[in-house]
Amino acid sequence: MTTSFAPTVRTLVPAGVTTVQLVRVAALVMIALHLAFRAWALIPAWFYSDDLRFIEDARGSGLTPDFLFTPHDSQLMPVGVLVSWLVAHAGTYAWGTAALVTLALQAIAAGCCFLMLRTAFGERWAILVPLALFLFSPMGIEGMMWWSAALNALPMQIGSMLLVTCIVKWARDRRLTSAAGAAAAFALAVASGPRGLVTVVPVGLLMMLFLTSGPWWRRPWDVVRQHAVLLLPLIVLGVGYLALYATTTTSPVEASSGAPLTSLAENLIGRAWLPSVVGGPWQWSLVADPVSVPDPPVALLLVAVAVVVVGTATLMWRNPSPTWRALVVLGGQLAATYIALVFGRALQLGALAGLNMRYLADALPVTALAIGLATMPLLVRGAPAFQRPLPAPGDMSRLSTAGLSLGALVVLVSSIVSTVGYVQPWHQQFPARQFIANAVSSLRADPTPVADLEVPELVQLGIHYPSNLPSRILAPYGDIVQTAAAGNELHMLNDAGFSRLAVVEGGTETRPTNEPGCGLRVGTQRSTVTLDRSEMDLFPWTAINYAGSGPGQVAVRADDRALPDIEVAAGPHTYILRTDGAYTTLTLRSRTPGVQMCIDSVRAGKIKALP
Repeated sequence: MTTSFAPTVRTLVPAGVTTVQLVRVAALVMIALHLAFRAWALIPAWFYSDDLRFIEDARGSGLTPDFLFTPHDSQLMPVGVLVSWLVAHAGTYAWGTAALVTLALQAIAAGCCFLMLRTAFGERWAILVPLALFLFSPMGIEGMMWWSAALNALPMQIGSMLLVTCIVKWARDRRLTSAAGAAAAFALAVASGPRGLVTVVPVGLLMMLFLTSGPWWRRPWDVVRQHAVLLLPLIVLGVGYLALYATTTTSPVEASSGAPLTSLAENLIGRAWLPSVVGGPWQWSLVADPVSVPDPPVALLLVAVAVVVVGTATLMWRNPSPTWRALVVLGGQLAATYIALVFGRALQLGALAGLNMRYLADALPVTALAIGLATMPLLVRGAPAFQRPLPAPGDMSRLSTAGLSLGALVVLVSSIVSTVGYVQPWHQQFPARQFIANAVSSLRADPTPVADLEVPELVQLGIHYPSNLPSRILAPYGDIVQTAAAGNELHMLNDAGFSRLAVVEGGTETRPTNEPGCGLRVGTQRSTVTLDRSEMDLFPWTAINYAGSGPGQVAVRADDRALPDIEVAAGPHTYILRTDGAYTTLTLRSRTPGVQMCIDSVRAGKIKALP
């Protein structure tokens, strides 16, 4: 047929331009559009949760090997730690720098994907399909938007795709430069985090199923024998990383029970990976603002399942051998991701871990590769033959071309819609971003010291204590925040981040009546207040309403425990302090001759900020 896509394109370009050149231009245009879209998504966003911890750790450390190889939680990731150090020292919460570095890594990853596909399958029109999946699928969006996830995911993607590229080149030319390149790429992948080791699963299956010949029962040994020069450095690097990981890293995950195996698999494969292959999930559920998880509508999920099943069945019917091998490579990656979650985050998060898209960022390059393996001949001698190759654009009818073009357009639009849905909360004043902005403006206007109390969970998780204290979170702003454990008219940051006067509520209260008009007089002799210990929290705050005769110091004890001296001021005040446990008696004695207190009331309860 002459009414096809390729001849039509030919009429629009100068004579002498080759298909290779056209494919390159098309790929560059796609990558440029991808980067523009990702820039729109990323630049208006900001740091969140673990990002703040990376900044905190980097600000307090020099760029030393000890710092680079200190694990972040369970992540031994010197590459990401290096990037975090550069961003932390670029300025106060330098999101602009973080975003530009992330976009640069995203550009490199996109280029590496194109390099992997053209090396494996040649520069043909068909490679633009898996390239488009890599560039626009929502599968990779969380691995870019959440900066701490990007510190792992993007270098890991770059390393894994370069590893495949070098291995395919090695299979063709057996050059030492290809083997050295593979070693360097694998080193980058594992230096990006422990999930980099998972790359050995799809790469090993690729070598055994596509790049090595011989009987099946002997194939694993043949892989070792035929590719020993390539494999030895990879084995040394993998074993070395595992040894270093074992000696430096402990898991932060505490399991209350085993992982829910079935529901975890359903979420990971059925609700996260599968819809994203065809442009889903179309709908998101906000679980920890601004982080969302896929929540695909049932009808669209069923359509996605049907599309994937029909597409896979068609490929199996036309070319069963390369298709099932490609499915095994992809299945190995997904199985490895699943097993890592079963013994990792799923012990803490349950089935919800399977919906965290950042764990699928590693599967995105393998998904693109598997589509190529199932639809195009691998340009390596001895690779599985295609008995009934898919028709080229010039061989398809107008109807077939229009149908495929419409399908590709629907998937592309769906991918953009899904990505925009995920990105929107990151563009808004989500709790962490709003809290810090409010705290900075409030403390600049009123630099009164505030109690160093844990911030709300949506600002920073309690499991990150003490990194969830204002003194840590606001440290990049210099001395803008002054904290105190006690003081007259003590302030605290409210849930929105504003500095407000603190009060103590609830618990137990006593109003001394020892002396009319004074309540309880505190001088150089010991004075005691008795409270109901059973009404107190385990670690109560105590508010003492008093009138002071002048500035001075008063010693205070809670039962038999000495507390920091009270700084008395002249006139009526409320002094708030935190004890290190519940108590029954509060004993006070003036250390400053001539300075007295008249105590009106004492309350031990919970501290909160006034509106």
